[in-house]
Amino acid sequence: MSDEMRKEMETWYQEGIELGKEQGIEIGEKNAKRETALSLAEMGFPVERIAQVVKESISCVKQWIAEGTALAR
Repeated sequence: MSDEMRKEMETWYQEGIELGKEQGIEIGEKNAKRETALSLAEMGFPVERIAQVVKESISCVKQWIAEGTALAR
């Protein structure tokens, strides 16, 4: 795991503590969906299929991919 990913996960953890258990779980689930979507995109899956797999809107998945691409630069 990269230092950048570790720092991001620590931030998510801290946000979870601050927001409470229920909201923290919700944020964690959303982040897991985002990471799954990014992995599938890297493997060449079409956005429409990724949205079906992670059960999110196509526009949401497109935004995650755009953000992920920007972070990778």
